[in-house]
Amino acid sequence: MKINIKYGKKILNLPAKIVKIAPNASKEDLCVIISLFAYSDYLDNFESVIEDFSEKIGVGINKINASLAFWAENGVISVEGLNIGIESSSALSSAPTYTGAQISKFVEENKTIATLFKSCQSIMGKEFSTHDHNNIIRLKSYFSFSDEYIMLLLAHCVELDKANWKYITKTATNLYEEGIDTYKKLEEHFAKRKNALSLEGKIRDIFGIGSRELTPTEKAKIGAWSDAELDIEFIREAYNITIAKTQKASIAYTAKIIENWLSSGIKTVEDARAADDQYKKKTSISTFDTDDFFDAALRRSYKDK
Repeated sequence: MKINIKYGKKILNLPAKIVKIAPNASKEDLCVIISLFAYSDYLDNFESVIEDFSEKIGVGINKINASLAFWAENGVISVEGLNIGIESSSALSSAPTYTGAQISKFVEENKTIATLFKSCQSIMGKEFSTHDHNNIIRLKSYFSFSDEYIMLLLAHCVELDKANWKYITKTATNLYEEGIDTYKKLEEHFAKRKNALSLEGKIRDIFGIGSRELTPTEKAKIGAWSDAELDIEFIREAYNITIAKTQKASIAYTAKIIENWLSSGIKTVEDARAADDQYKKKTSISTFDTDDFFDAALRRSYKDK
């Protein structure tokens, strides 16, 4: 068999070391490195043209950044003035970087890490590069997260469509600093966050907020309702009273009603309605008594005259 290379009108000049690194590179990594040499006029000011580059090669910006980090770690390119890869504490950023051969040896000697890599690849829906493997190792060694913790973290980021290492590592760092460092704590944190987001969506519908940005005060009030695990119908009841009293949708006013209810031990719609009926009845009696008082006073005035 004989192969003839058809160079055409343009030739790419690639570093020979790419051949040795290629087995550890993903499809996106190979696409990025070849395209970098094909569009060499982009290299001097790459950050300003990365969107155009992404569109031309059909690879997302986050994956391009990850690939740049991969090729930089393997000494094929150097990158200046562009944030890629790990972005957190300096200690984490300076953690050891392992070669593809070293990682392969880890996998051979440790079935647990091999299973973790395989599970994480499945969650993120791609074949891992050396760069990906290194980031998993860093999460495990620096934070001492369990395998289950790492997998849940990745699954959460994938669900948010933010499965890039910059976001993953930043999230991991924030969670660790907040003391959310076990699988159970992480599971509870994500469940709480999911409930909060679900409640926010319902609140937006009730108050007709739409997609506008919530004010810090509104976010704080909704967060408090989420923490208290209030039923949406309980909040709706306070909203209905708000409209009846003020003729406008005000989260602040509704929050005041709810605070008064809770301080009085009112926690259900039924209790709220009963309390409102009692208040109306009391107000009605009070008004009647006051009217009688003025009538009596008026009669006495006429007698005196």
